[in-house]
Formats: sequence, structure tokens, C-alpha cells
Amino acid sequence: MSWDATLYGSWNYTHNINRMIRKIDPDWWDSLDGLTAAEGAEYLDRIVLGMAEAPELFRAMNPENGWGDYDGLMRVLGEMRAESHALAGADVRWEVSG
Repeated sequence: MSWDATLYGSWNYTHNINRMIRKIDPDWWDSLDGLTAAEGAEYLDRIVLGMAEAPELFRAMNPENGWGDYDGLMRVLGEMRAESHALAGADVRWEVSG
């Protein structure tokens, strides 16, 4: 199982890493869904910067089954964050499903 996030680009990543993001925001899924690109940029900044402050804490949470990891999640979140910043002036909203 995985989650999907769409702005103009589309990203997909495994649910196995959700507990990492939930360390920063327990309701991350609902928090991102429906945000404008500008709001999403600010929100994703907070998530990425929060996770970057303690990489070893989050790497220790890598799933034992090998499906997803901190570094892959940070890459995907970084792409989502960059797209949000690029579209911050556009009238688009995040759509999250899973």
C-alpha cells in the first residue's frame, strides 16, 4: 500500500514511512490535502526541515522490510516541496489520497 500526492506533478511513496512524518505532524495527510501550492510550500518546508534536524532518529525508523526509507522519503518530500515553491503563485491545490 502507498499514498499519492498530486499538485501538478504526482508523487507516490509507501505507507511504511508514515510514522516518520507523523513524528513531525500526526495529521500530515489531512494537513497537506487541499492546501494551495503556497501553503503547501510552507507546510512541506516545516516537515522537511523538522526531519532534517534529526536524520539518525528517522533512519532508525526505516521499515525492516526494506520498503521505503528516510533517504527516499526526503528525496520525494524535497521534490514535492520544490514543486510547491515553483507553483506558489498559481491557483492550484494539493490532493492527497491513499
